[in-house]
Amino acid sequence: MLTANPDRNGVNAPGPDPGPLLALAPGLRETGWAVFDGLSIAATGVAGLKTSRKITPQDRIAHQLETLSAVAARWRPARAARSRATGANPLASGLDQLDEALRQWADNLSIPLSDYTTQQVKAAIAGNPNASRDAQCHAIMLRMGLIGQSRATPEWEAIAVACHHLDLGSRQRGQ
Repeated sequence: MLTANPDRNGVNAPGPDPGPLLALAPGLRETGWAVFDGLSIAATGVAGLKTSRKITPQDRIAHQLETLSAVAARWRPARAARSRATGANPLASGLDQLDEALRQWADNLSIPLSDYTTQQVKAAIAGNPNASRDAQCHAIMLRMGLIGQSRATPEWEAIAVACHHLDLGSRQRGQ
């Protein structure tokens, strides 16, 4: 069976199934993750601290990386895909630190990491690059036949990233 197989740039090319895909929807407060085994959802979750007290971006990032390392140890992903937030001032929110930390984390684990903007994922899944989070979540629920399932918004967003990544690989194989 032929499925997506990332090349050195994280772009998919035809080849044997490389193993599980770890999809990430990063956020400074919490990062949604989804593991796909082939075209099926194997597991989803959210990495983040549940607290109302003020925590530095570095501490939030460290906790998320610890959680994601446990996910990677459990599922042994062969590749990863993430959305990257774009906005007026990512420096103020610490998103630039999170993006770099995730890149280094993936490099340290030798996991090829593909990047997509949030707008690319929303356009592909919800049909509108400016779709609301709710609209994107609803679109992915419809697409996957998961209406009625309860998941956190970051989990749905990670599932959307995985679907977008897998769609791109499927289109490349069809060319």
